[in-house]
Amino acid sequence: MSEIILALPVFFPILSGIFMLFYRWGKEEWSRKRELFIEGLVVANSLLIVAAIAGGADGDRRIVLFRLYSALTIMFKLDPMGSVFAGLVAFLWPLATLYAFEYMKHEERKNTFFAFYTMTYGITMGIALAGNLVTLYLFYEMLTLVTLPLVLFPLTTEAVRAGRAYLYYSIGGAAFAFIGLVFVLGFSAIGTTEFIAGGMLDVGRALESKNVLLFVYVLAFFGFGVKAALFPCYRWLPKAAVAPTPVTALLHAVAVVKSGAFAILRLTYFSFGTEFLRGTWAQWVVMGAALVTIAFGSTMAVREVHWKRRLAYSTVSNLSYILFGAAMMTPLGLAAALSHLVAHAFMKICAFFCAGAVMHQSGKTYIYQLNGMGKKMPVTFGCLLVSSLSLMGIPLFAGFVSKWNLAQAAFDSGSGLGLVGVAVILYSALMTGIYMMTVIVRAYFPSLAGQTEAAEEAALPGGVDKDDQEAAAEVVTAEDGLTDPGWKMTVPLVIFAAAILVIGLHSAPLISFLTMIGGEAG
Repeated sequence: MSEIILALPVFFPILSGIFMLFYRWGKEEWSRKRELFIEGLVVANSLLIVAAIAGGADGDRRIVLFRLYSALTIMFKLDPMGSVFAGLVAFLWPLATLYAFEYMKHEERKNTFFAFYTMTYGITMGIALAGNLVTLYLFYEMLTLVTLPLVLFPLTTEAVRAGRAYLYYSIGGAAFAFIGLVFVLGFSAIGTTEFIAGGMLDVGRALESKNVLLFVYVLAFFGFGVKAALFPCYRWLPKAAVAPTPVTALLHAVAVVKSGAFAILRLTYFSFGTEFLRGTWAQWVVMGAALVTIAFGSTMAVREVHWKRRLAYSTVSNLSYILFGAAMMTPLGLAAALSHLVAHAFMKICAFFCAGAVMHQSGKTYIYQLNGMGKKMPVTFGCLLVSSLSLMGIPLFAGFVSKWNLAQAAFDSGSGLGLVGVAVILYSALMTGIYMMTVIVRAYFPSLAGQTEAAEEAALPGGVDKDDQEAAAEVVTAEDGLTDPGWKMTVPLVIFAAAILVIGLHSAPLISFLTMIGGEAG
């Protein structure tokens, strides 16, 4: 099969999204055709990715599109680690798009929304299939530009503020990441920035400027870490919860945050290399930052009463599980990081979509407003229960598998900070139990919740957001007649919950594959 198949999954959604920006579907009678067109192209793109992965991901399949300058090339390559991220995105995106059709049904400017939503798919695939640091950086920058209109989509004051914060943080992070790109190219043993398992640095020359390169690595780690919401660069993520739920799920579970974590894995294991980094002060700095973020994010999630912002802080915490695995700089650490990258994607998109289903049906956005909804929306809250137990790390669920692997890798590393990491993971699991089970208890056992909705609303400092009040007022479904949403929203929820259980019950093939990747790169 021609190597052009590596480029098609990147440019097909991008060009299709551009087409949608200029093509007008007309009146409501065209809405079904528009949905069929969008879902069809997204599914077709996922099938292209599956075909590319099935054709082999041994690292020898590559395509150079063009040269920017001398050794600077735009190149796509399918290796085992890229196939993990690409396969994950290919599975999740068609279901997320299906969910978005019903969620956005009554919104204006749907053409614009789905145009950028579809383009984001292609750009995320550009990151997954990037064959070198130059290509990854280019698509990393494009990801900011194409997701910014999605964050701004509501066009409220809060959305504008969230978009501004997202842009500022992303630009700053990209500047730090660019410094890393320049130094990696300057000290490359092969004269390019192509990803090589074990790193591409000329170790002899690198050792002569070791502290400078370590400082550059830390800068680049935090630069890419902006999209992974690494402390103190996390503030944009809770603010972005103002965007529509399909967007926040996109930001928090699939595209943006995972691209940041994936870029850090590439930077650490395939650019600088663990042989150069392991045991240095730079390793302790980035590992310490990841652990601080895990503890901070889970603590803030307990304090937050807005449901989507609570899940956003949960994402802040969980993303640094991946970064903690990366910072261990061992084969097991990489395998553990990848296992949590996969598990968290399913857990968090399921949780966000459950929150979106409740908001879509009732307009409720705060935790204290969820009393008794479990019986009214059994499918939604049943899926949320599965996601919650998995996020807590309960055995038989996907989250247990990834957290167990992280703890095992930490013990195996033999470092004191690794053991501290195990304690931090246990603390975060406790906090996760509190902030997730609070929702479950309110939904199923409202008599145990304590104060009434009115009393808790009155006790909130600053009251309730004006946008939240308006959103609730616009919902036409009476609470007495509250039910689960339509099949376009419930089917993805059920599939995500089932995937969480499948990974938890039958993780051996996945973990074996990820361990192989870790052994080659670590």
